[in-house]
Amino acid sequence: MNRNHIPSKAEQVRTQIQSMKEGTIFFPDVFENIGQTAIHIILSRLVQQNRIIRLGPGIYLHPRFSNVLGTYATPSLEDIATAIAMKERSRIIPTGSYALYTLGFTMQIPTSAVFLTDGSPRKINLEDGRIIVFKRTTAKNLSFHNPTVQLLVASIREIGNGNITAEHREIIQGILSTLHEEELKQDLILAPYWVRELILHERNIIHESQRPNRTGTS
Repeated sequence: MNRNHIPSKAEQVRTQIQSMKEGTIFFPDVFENIGQTAIHIILSRLVQQNRIIRLGPGIYLHPRFSNVLGTYATPSLEDIATAIAMKERSRIIPTGSYALYTLGFTMQIPTSAVFLTDGSPRKINLEDGRIIVFKRTTAKNLSFHNPTVQLLVASIREIGNGNITAEHREIIQGILSTLHEEELKQDLILAPYWVRELILHERNIIHESQRPNRTGTS
């Protein structure tokens, strides 16, 4: 090996990508000291060579091969959104249909996801047709301590007041049974009044069912 060999910019980029954990989502600005035009050309060539995958505008993946699927594993919409949020140092929370899917209210995998954020609002069209939307929101909506409570509140809001079915209530009760009482009370302050009342009603039903049956005692 030539000790005097100076790695080219392309070699530097390839080496840095190879050092990443498989499945890592990354962005062009992680390659320091390499010009914007040069990195664009290098990454485009690596995509053509199937060494990396372009997920969307300026969003790339160091792919991980899935033995189960027999192909490269595709990151979820939340994985991609989280990577973007970390890059921009912003906070996000899933809402709408994606929140419903995450908690099991629906089995249909959404092809688009809406995230509330304190970062830049925008719409991102991914290469595979999926869509990520960031919507600017208030600090209150990002102040939940327990992510499950936040998802539950978002899901119930998405279903809508008056549209809660018996099946929905069964799922809600199952979720509530896993939550710590104090954490639930702390976060419910942030929920709309009708959502808070519905959750507390379902929580009371759980408490009633857990009380010992004293009938028949003398």
